[in-house]
Amino acid sequence: MKNKLKRVLALILVVTLSVGSVAFADEAYKSTKLNLMNIANGVIDITDESVSNLDYLCNLFEQEIALRSKNKKADLLLRAKLPKTEFDHSGITPGLAWQLEQIMQIDFRNEQQNIMIVGECLTGKTALAAEIGRSAVEKQAKVLYISAEDFLIAAKRQNTNWKRMMKCDLIVLDELFYITPSDEELTQLYKTVMFLIESRSFIFITNRLLSEWAKMNADSHLTETFRKRIMINTQLIHMG
Repeated sequence: MKNKLKRVLALILVVTLSVGSVAFADEAYKSTKLNLMNIANGVIDITDESVSNLDYLCNLFEQEIALRSKNKKADLLLRAKLPKTEFDHSGITPGLAWQLEQIMQIDFRNEQQNIMIVGECLTGKTALAAEIGRSAVEKQAKVLYISAEDFLIAAKRQNTNWKRMMKCDLIVLDELFYITPSDEELTQLYKTVMFLIESRSFIFITNRLLSEWAKMNADSHLTETFRKRIMINTQLIHMG
C-alpha cells in the first residue's frame, strides 16, 4: 500500500509541475480537490497498474471528487433537518405534476424562486416541501426546514438556526399562521422574512387560504402587506 501511495504522490507532483501540457494541467486542477484519506483508507482502489499514469491519476481524481460530492450532500441533508416523510404522487393532477417537474430543476444556489404550499392538514404539504428540499440538496444547495415558532425564536435570539438561515439558499418555513400571531409576532415575522427573502428562496407552508389571512385577529394591514410582498416571484401550489 505504501508503494501505491508513493506512485500517487509522485504522479501528483508530475502533474503539478507539468503545467505546459493541457491534459496534465486539467489533472492538476482536479488535484486541488483531492483528499488522500479516501485513498489511504482503501475506499478508492489504487491497485490498477494496467493503465497509463495519466489515466490512472485521472481515475483516482474522479473517484475522489465523486466521493467528496456524495459526502457533502449527506452532510447538507443532515443539516437541512427535512422531515423524512415521502410525498404521494399518485393523486396529483397533470398540471401539478408538470409544475413539480419544473420546480425540481431549479438550482436554488443560483436562482431565487419562492413557493407557497397551501392546503388543509394531512394533504401532503410538508411531505411535498421536504421532497423539493431534498432535490435542492441534491444540487448541493444549503437548505433548512424550520417551523414558524422556531423561526421567530431564531430571529429573536440569533441562535444556531439563525446562523444557518443566514447561510441558506432555501428556507422551508412550516406552520405559517397555523396559530394566529400576536401583533408583535406578526411584526417580527414580517421584518425577518423581508430581510431574508432578499437573498434566498423560501418555501412557505400554510393551512390557511391566502384570502383568509386578513381575517385573522391580527393587524390586517400588515398581514395584507406581508401577503402581497411574499407572493412576488412566488409559485402557488394548492393541495387537496
